[in-house]
Amino acid sequence: MNSLGIASIVMTVGMALTLAACGARELSADPEVLATGKALYMQHCATCHGANLEGQPNWKVPDANGVYPAPPHNREGHTWHHPDSVLLAIIAQGGTMPNSGMPAFGDKLNPDEMEAILVYIKSFWGQEELEFQREVTQSMQEQSN
Repeated sequence: MNSLGIASIVMTVGMALTLAACGARELSADPEVLATGKALYMQHCATCHGANLEGQPNWKVPDANGVYPAPPHNREGHTWHHPDSVLLAIIAQGGTMPNSGMPAFGDKLNPDEMEAILVYIKSFWGQEELEFQREVTQSMQEQSN
């Protein structure tokens, strides 16, 4: 891995730990937040990740340039494997891994809007995925304290 890749990983982990330490809380599933999240997801995310969170075809296989297609955000993807702080950092900063095509939205969305999108994404997960992701988020919060 080159130094750019290592720096990207360090930056993402650092941002995730910072976010976890600053106001770690359970994201609201309030119907108004969910509706806002859906509207923002459709506006900013659905083009790549799909209107039904299905992702792009062959999302596990990089294209000719080595860039991976957008993964699904439903149960079939890996979004639920990551803590809230990492997911919010990815939305804000974009995919910092060298082979990610994810753009940054930190200059377009405020923290509440990014959280609303995450609430909407989580509404597509089952109990098993929600519980796993809740535990991963809690573990990250405990490590940052």
